[in-house]
Amino acid sequence: MNTVQPIRDKNLIRKIETILAEQGTRNLMLFVLGTNSGLRISDILKLTVADVKDKTHIEIHEQKTGKLKKFPIN
Repeated sequence: MNTVQPIRDKNLIRKIETILAEQGTRNLMLFVLGTNSGLRISDILKLTVADVKDKTHIEIHEQKTGKLKKFPIN
């Protein structure tokens, strides 16, 4: 079984952000939200505008663990 490790190199993260910014805003936003929140892509894709609009926190039940995750947004 293969394992997945987080990207720890800040320079590599910046390079990925630059490449994604050239491709469009959507993929960059998904990547930045994922790296800053620690959410899996399956959880990020389920977010709706109503989940974040005029809110101070995002509350989500993680799909894999079933745990409630709440974190502030600005």
